[in-house]
Amino acid sequence: MDQLFTNSPLFIIIIVFLIALFILSKSADYLTDSAIIISKTLGISDIIIGATIVSLGTSLPEFATTITALLNGSNDLALGNALGSIITNTSIILGIGILYGKIPVAKKTAFNVWITFLCLISIYLISILNQAVIPRYTGYILLIILPIYLFYAFKKSSSNKQLQHTEKKKTVTASKLVILIAKVIFSALIVAVSSSFLVATVQASANRLGISEAIISATIVALGTSLPELSTVIVSAKKGHGGLAFGNLIGASLMNILLVLSTTISFSKASLVVPKTFLLFHFPIAVIIFLYLLYCIYNSNKHELTKKEGLFFIIIYLVYLLYNLLF
Repeated sequence: MDQLFTNSPLFIIIIVFLIALFILSKSADYLTDSAIIISKTLGISDIIIGATIVSLGTSLPEFATTITALLNGSNDLALGNALGSIITNTSIILGIGILYGKIPVAKKTAFNVWITFLCLISIYLISILNQAVIPRYTGYILLIILPIYLFYAFKKSSSNKQLQHTEKKKTVTASKLVILIAKVIFSALIVAVSSSFLVATVQASANRLGISEAIISATIVALGTSLPELSTVIVSAKKGHGGLAFGNLIGASLMNILLVLSTTISFSKASLVVPKTFLLFHFPIAVIIFLYLLYCIYNSNKHELTKKEGLFFIIIYLVYLLYNLLF
């Protein structure tokens, strides 16, 4: 795959990159939607679907890109994709969503914010104490936390009376069920192929432009894989469901840690070395964002994020983007 773009013109590489990014996002969404239809066909409750398929599906593009990057030995790309997606979700995506409607920050949302923050700060401190290296055991611990979190999310949803309903089991013929399963498999193949092209074009662009793979993946790739969530956030905020939008973004960020980043740390071919710019800027930016979110949650005078905070998050992302472009 790498040799395919070795002698290709840069504009061809960029076009293939954009196409691969678009197909990856769309095929991941289609796979998730098809899996939800199958689950409902089999009579699985909305609670289980929401706690498992939907939460995992939101991180599918990042996860596919990470696996491909690891297979190619691109640890920096995998790390940048995971951390960049977290920053993108909780800054520019959240910020733009706030401009379309108020986002409640009730204390009931604090658990996921705390878990995400504690995981981030722990990984950051461990990397500093180990001289910019994240030990494999850190990834193993995160992978152990993942099923525990999913089980907690399921139990929490089950205890919520507003979610205590199950859609009626949809009766479909065996042939239609086989077609649905085939669609899931086909979508998974498209995800795998598009992520391979995406990683290859990022590597080629990085070599051609002299830019770190980590920087490209933390900015362009992370923004591209997060864009599908932007429309969901905007629609939710417009309809007065800002709390749901906020919960989805925090859930996606947590899954990027427990699934994507943990996989990067655990299965990288060599020890995961954290680039200096990530220690000095990327991790601190992510920590600052979540500290501010926790401040908003526990501030008795503030029960929602307004346009003022939305502009604050957008400015944070612009600073983050400019830093990556200039330094």
